[in-house]
Amino acid sequence: MYLAVGDVVRDHRDLALGVVTRVYNVDRRIVLTVPGSVPRAVFSEDLDVVSRYTPPTTNRLRLMGTLFFLLALLVAYVAAHSVHALGGNGLLMVLAALGGYELFEIGFRSYQRLTGPRRFRV
Repeated sequence: MYLAVGDVVRDHRDLALGVVTRVYNVDRRIVLTVPGSVPRAVFSEDLDVVSRYTPPTTNRLRLMGTLFFLLALLVAYVAAHSVHALGGNGLLMVLAALGGYELFEIGFRSYQRLTGPRRFRV
């Protein structure tokens, strides 16, 4: 199971919902903050993930997403136009455009994954 600080989990012992505040990989313990009580340490086997923490979208990420999208569209157009100029048929043009677009989409998803919250295997 992969957990990040801020994930909401449910404890099997008393079905209490809590937020992950610290992860200890050495003995597979997780520190939870349960509303109305003190933080408690539980083992990772006693937990169910209820919801994942996703940070709010920043203006920088929106700008990067827009730039990657526009660049991907430009590359898709150039790829399709190049295939058309070389005498390729419509299917080959579509596949070249999809390949060029997907290249930048994979790049943006990788950027999001590298800059997102760190997940710990417990």
